[in-house]
Amino acid sequence: MIETWPSERDVRRLTFISDLHLFSNRCNVNEHHSLIESSIENADTCVWGGDLFDFRWSRLENERASVAQALRWLEGWYERFPNKQFVYLHGNHDAHGAFSEAMIHWAAERERFACDLNCMRIKDTLFLHGDVIEGKGNHEAFAEYRGRWQNKPVASRVASGIYDVAIAARAHKAAAMAAHRRKATCLQLLNWMHRQPKQATAGIRRIVFGHTHRRINGYRLEGIEFFNGGATIRHVPFSPVLVEFDA
Repeated sequence: MIETWPSERDVRRLTFISDLHLFSNRCNVNEHHSLIESSIENADTCVWGGDLFDFRWSRLENERASVAQALRWLEGWYERFPNKQFVYLHGNHDAHGAFSEAMIHWAAERERFACDLNCMRIKDTLFLHGDVIEGKGNHEAFAEYRGRWQNKPVASRVASGIYDVAIAARAHKAAAMAAHRRKATCLQLLNWMHRQPKQATAGIRRIVFGHTHRRINGYRLEGIEFFNGGATIRHVPFSPVLVEFDA
């Protein structure tokens, strides 16, 4: 599950951006566009950390339109920054079969774009969406969890309306704080990491992840630092995570 970044492609300064939840009514990415743009501009590599697109709660007319718009959005950043490297890690909301297949085909002609990944190790840091915690560190349970998301249909207008009410009442923020307490979440990530092959995790000093919609900036546990940039969702803090590597 953990892929290792090619040593010949050096990375000095990286930005990790996740949980934009584009296409959903709860997304407020336009309020953060300048911040996202400047973070990519000031890095040499951008890791898209999953749940950039929200196929479950998409308000576009159909699946085909959502997939096409997602690729146009990625193409816009790829062309805007012709000297940057991009990595796409899947999250639960964009672990979507039609999108995955289309993105793999699209990326085949773009040498600076790597995709079809769940976790990337770059030097001493692990980057992942973070929904491995839903599998309690167990690969089979995680695969089952992702499979359920892949097969979920687009939410109905009625369900979306109810969800919009919950967002307006900030119930989603309270739920995230209750379900994803900082220490418990980081312990779950450590549990998952310790179940991975030792050669893939030896020397890891940082874990950068998304999923929980709760910002974490350098929380330290068992010698590992944890970072999370939050989400571009109304009433939730957001900031790309900047990682600088030693030369």
